[in-house]
Amino acid sequence: MSQKLYRCTYDNKILTEKALSKGVCAGHTLVPHEPDEDHKVYQVAVSVPSESLIKCDAYDNHMINIFRLGGLQERWRYERRNPRYEFAFFTAGRMITPMAREKLTTTALDHGMDYMIMYDDDMLIPYDAFPKLLEDMEAHPEIDILAPLAFMRSAPHYAVIYTTKEGYDPVRHTDYYINHWVKNYPKDRLVECDAVGFGMVVIRMEMVKRMQKPYFFSMSATGEDILFCVNARKQAKARVFVDTRIKLGHLGESIIIDEAYREKYVKEHNEKLVNVAYKYPIEEIDPAEKFNSLDR
Repeated sequence: MSQKLYRCTYDNKILTEKALSKGVCAGHTLVPHEPDEDHKVYQVAVSVPSESLIKCDAYDNHMINIFRLGGLQERWRYERRNPRYEFAFFTAGRMITPMAREKLTTTALDHGMDYMIMYDDDMLIPYDAFPKLLEDMEAHPEIDILAPLAFMRSAPHYAVIYTTKEGYDPVRHTDYYINHWVKNYPKDRLVECDAVGFGMVVIRMEMVKRMQKPYFFSMSATGEDILFCVNARKQAKARVFVDTRIKLGHLGESIIIDEAYREKYVKEHNEKLVNVAYKYPIEEIDPAEKFNSLDR
């Protein structure tokens, strides 16, 4: 027998009789609440394959986004948004990235998630990226894998959008594929491609159920994210998209300023070094050594 629910007319909270017995919304007007039978709630796994090398810039950014997701979840519940989303958070750290992605995907399947949003710990995510990606998935049920616009951390910093060329090697008797960067990508559009980088990605879990394990491991030299996209298209007829209207930041390598870096900077910028007279003469013998000799 289903429990009775009540809605508080003051703040739209949905309450059980147990919550009422504890004094929640005491003194407010309550009305019976009948959930819509067709009201759909999607479960979203927010998954981070962390290498435990996160920088403070990314940490602050991710905490702000997680706080916002909690607010969105509750607001959508009170507004009776249909469909609405509930978020669960999973991490897998201190292991190689393909293994972390494999573990996170298996965990999302085991917990009955409808979607998995995976992002790397060195990405800077706009505050509206999560809802916009989910809105894309809502509006386009043909999308199985969707990524925002992101770039390589190292030069030449290509966008991680790929086309793939597949074939068969008659010598090794095995399938192969070659991936190419889409350097001149369409700006501010939702576009279909062959593969995307997984700096941040939304994956429809119903599609993953049609794939074969392992999802991210192979003997190929290519990245595990491209491998996943290729296998998803082969095994599950998946369609891969990127929304270049949603733009991520990728934290670069930290610069250590030492003598070698300074000399390189001088050379690259053609800086002219002028000899100047020292205020104090430089002695061949360290003054500290003189002091030590007197002390002895």
